[in-house]
Amino acid sequence: MRLIKLLLTFLPLVFSASGNELTARNYHGRVGIPKAEELRKAELLSASRIVGGTEVPEDTPIAHQAGIIIILTTGWTSVCGGALVSESKVLTAAHCWDDGTNQARLFTVVLGSTRLFTDGLRLVTTKVDTHPSWNTADWIYDIAMVTIPTIEFTNNIQPIPLPTMEDANRDFSGLAAVVSGYGKTSNAQNSIPITTSLYRTTVTVIPDSDCQVDDFSTHAGQLCTSGEGVVGTCDGDGGSPLTVVVDNSEILIGLVSFSLGQGCETGLPSVYSRVPAFLGWIEANL
Repeated sequence: MRLIKLLLTFLPLVFSASGNELTARNYHGRVGIPKAEELRKAELLSASRIVGGTEVPEDTPIAHQAGIIIILTTGWTSVCGGALVSESKVLTAAHCWDDGTNQARLFTVVLGSTRLFTDGLRLVTTKVDTHPSWNTADWIYDIAMVTIPTIEFTNNIQPIPLPTMEDANRDFSGLAAVVSGYGKTSNAQNSIPITTSLYRTTVTVIPDSDCQVDDFSTHAGQLCTSGEGVVGTCDGDGGSPLTVVVDNSEILIGLVSFSLGQGCETGLPSVYSRVPAFLGWIEANL
């Protein structure tokens, strides 16, 4: 994740600031597959880490964070993130399962670990339900529910509370939010050595009116965070959680979808699927 000067992989998807079409299509080919191989090699080689952002300590992983290792129908491996929401359900981005060019065959969900390819509880599943309105033309309904074998919670593996129905119309603008992921920490990371650990950073939720670039405008199912100070998400973070504290409780409000700019350090906003907008669908699939 782009936590140092730095969207969730997005990031995995990118919207060109020149007004071109969303270039999220073929996320796995452009980002996920290369990133998966880099992470695997780096962990095996104990490669050095890039300084920046906040590295999550190995002994205290983010309890709701899920890493997702993706096997595509082509046999290639890709990567994404997700959020644990119950003992058998993980929320992620729909593009992690189907990006319009590549179709996933199975997920290995990794819980309780700051590394993707080593350690933690590892659960294989093929049960992934994307939102029925998801399509790769507009990327608006970029959310999916992953069903995993039922687990027991531990100190290092806990679900993130979902928003309430009262939060459905809440304006989170101005709130400090935390986004976490296993993705890149800078544009320079196109080969190993790279960071292999889970990172987190604090970003600010911004009004929809501040999340405009040329032809792009947000949908009710999306929300944005500011890229000011060059912070945000980067390649490999797709589907990862965005959380805020409301009434003294940390809740899930977003899943990394894409960023408004080419590269990780543009200073432009990152775009997320707005979790409160999908509460009805989420609860029907829990």
